[in-house]
Amino acid sequence: MARDGIGTITKFAGPRMLPFFVTVALYFSLIGQTQRRTVVSTVLKCLPIVSLWAFVVLTGFLFKRSHRYKHLILLGLVISCLGDLLLNYDLFEAGMGGFAVAQIFYISAFGFRPLRAWIGIPLFCFGVAAVALMFENLPTIIKICLPVYGVLLVTMCWRSLARINCPKNVLRTLCGIGSILFVISDSIIAFDKFYNPIENAQTAIMVTYYVAQFAIALSVLESTETESKKSQTANKLSSSVPKPQNGMKKSRKVV
Repeated sequence: MARDGIGTITKFAGPRMLPFFVTVALYFSLIGQTQRRTVVSTVLKCLPIVSLWAFVVLTGFLFKRSHRYKHLILLGLVISCLGDLLLNYDLFEAGMGGFAVAQIFYISAFGFRPLRAWIGIPLFCFGVAAVALMFENLPTIIKICLPVYGVLLVTMCWRSLARINCPKNVLRTLCGIGSILFVISDSIIAFDKFYNPIENAQTAIMVTYYVAQFAIALSVLESTETESKKSQTANKLSSSVPKPQNGMKKSRKVV
């Protein structure tokens, strides 16, 4: 499926992603009529991510070591939802901490092979420049938290991009694009809050954020495909083992 193209992926994932598209539409339709720090606005904000939990589970979810990638992506989505809740109640530092943990789960899922340091170096340079630009405007606690979170965010993006082994691997490519959008979304938050207000910042933040999480969640389909191939191979091997003939069974009994 990873190399079968957008059409095949859409056919498989489309019905399972329908709740995500519906809840995203609800968010952008209704969020303007609600206030921050309310249950309604929190539910509207979190529902799209909750629907992505359901998507991951519906692709085939077992508590096996072979499903480790799905486990880690699901944990990242769950903690992201907690981060959304905290940010909606203006608990910025706590929300950042939640998303930091989510990035750790994503990094663990993507792994460090192949390393491809040449991808990470420019990303880290961007991170250092961005933090340096707004550093003097940061509150004391954020001067500690933001660089730490920035390292985790950039590392997540680096590891996602490093996994792309060829353009035909659609799922990994989309996941890489999603990781870039995650960096863009969080960068807009930081620049809008600590450097210079950005027009329509909230809309830009949420659009890039939801697309990013969508693309990362979609990447579990590659794990599903791998499991399916292993299962088919095991079935073929078991069916190819010759069965003992009746005559052989009888001769053993005589002996």
